[in-house]
Amino acid sequence: MNGFSKHGIDHLSASSINLFTNACDVWVARYLLKRKMPFGPAPERGKQIENAVVWTLTGAMDEAKAIERATENFDRTFMFGDEATQKERALIEPMAKLAIEELREFGAPEFAEGTDQEKISITARGDGWSIPVIGFLDLVYPQHGLVIDLKSTTRVPSVMSADHQLQRAIYAKAKGNMAVRFLYVSGKKAAWLEDGDVAETLARAKAQITRMERFLRHHDAESAQACVPCNPNSFLWRGAEDIREEIYGI
Repeated sequence: MNGFSKHGIDHLSASSINLFTNACDVWVARYLLKRKMPFGPAPERGKQIENAVVWTLTGAMDEAKAIERATENFDRTFMFGDEATQKERALIEPMAKLAIEELREFGAPEFAEGTDQEKISITARGDGWSIPVIGFLDLVYPQHGLVIDLKSTTRVPSVMSADHQLQRAIYAKAKGNMAVRFLYVSGKKAAWLEDGDVAETLARAKAQITRMERFLRHHDAESAQACVPCNPNSFLWRGAEDIREEIYGI
């Protein structure tokens, strides 16, 4: 039995591959020990900005109403937010407005009926194993031959991170003849990026997936928990310190 089947892992994603690479302790907690990590205000802010953008571009509601609805959704999730939460809330309007301004020229994105994202999949194969690597596309414009992924961030990068380059490479491989560009927006600035050679990025990911399969083949959840190094200073443990202490004693 290969490592993925041994642990009941039936698919991967850019985020799971990146997490295994960058923070194996968190990966073990999430994927082997099945601990649910808290969903913080920054990811929720990003989700609601995307909602406001899609509602506006598809004509479901006007821009002002879309942003109002997105903010209300955020408030329902974080009814009693601290100062950091309120800072994220305050970014919804300016980030959404800038994203809409950048994207309006492309018109309405297309979605499969009854969905708000398009699911894609490629397959990674190794010695005695294969596994789908899936993703979900934010904005697809077949008429322009273009896929756009929207990233809201407090600091717009000049070059895409390695994590985002992998995400883009998976999308590009899956969509074949379509360009894949990432739009980064802060409250004040926007940048269009499409960094990284797709073939080289996927080759590096394949090497990490191969190591992941070997790791899983040689460990059960308990032995993985006992031997992986734990970084208590990682921001990925923010809000989950009690889970970290319970699992790793740190």
